[in-house]
Amino acid sequence: KLALKSVPKSGEVWCEGARISLNPFCPTFDLQAASRHLVFAARFTPQYGDSFLEQLRLDMIGKWLVPLAEPLINKMYDGFLKSNKMGREEAYQFITQCTKKAADAMKAQLKRKPNSIAKDVVDTSELELHCCSANPNYGHLWFQCRVSPIDSAREVIAEAKDVMASDIINYSYIYVAAMVRRAGIMMIIHHPEIVDSNGVENPYNDFDRFVNQRLRLAPTLDAILSEKEVSGSMFVTGLTDSNKRWNTYSLAEKRRILFGSDSLVN
Repeated sequence: KLALKSVPKSGEVWCEGARISLNPFCPTFDLQAASRHLVFAARFTPQYGDSFLEQLRLDMIGKWLVPLAEPLINKMYDGFLKSNKMGREEAYQFITQCTKKAADAMKAQLKRKPNSIAKDVVDTSELELHCCSANPNYGHLWFQCRVSPIDSAREVIAEAKDVMASDIINYSYIYVAAMVRRAGIMMIIHHPEIVDSNGVENPYNDFDRFVNQRLRLAPTLDAILSEKEVSGSMFVTGLTDSNKRWNTYSLAEKRRILFGSDSLVN
């Protein structure tokens, strides 16, 4: 937010805001906020290709994972409403249990029927049209998905679609668990009559600010799942496995990712 106040018309900064909201390990994980940020990112700096590729990640999550998370969230919601008045810590324990069950259910589905997660086709025609009109030419995600310096926007998106689809499927349980966790915290906020608030009220005029404060105070996804080989640093961009391998890349490989294969520094 401080960066946006300093450079409010920087598409790169808006895109980074979207990436924070898209990171499932971020306490304030929020797909709707990410969508708003990406609209401004593409509008203010259309030549920045990463905004379009992060929009592709968001579209895939919305098409494939949100429908899988909804029945798990509804089940948690029903259990919450049927329960007697509970303390805040008890409510956090209930959300933690539901989040773990959601992750376990997705892991089981991933192991049993991995193709069922991405069974619906993601229509990227509108994104491709918008991207071709903007003609982006830089961004480290863009450079990673661009096989050749002369690749068209459609070719870059096609390459990104293959890579991102694999990452989203493999880590679908992480994204779904983050959605369940957020939905649980929102239930506490919207139903204070069930949860003993201990006198905690909204001290802000800005509701979004209050929501973010409550999300930060709640148990984090990292603490809930205790994943040893998965961390938030892997989700700082849409190419999860590439982020995981970042420290293994040579200096030349990192330079190509950051500046592109046609850069003068090469």
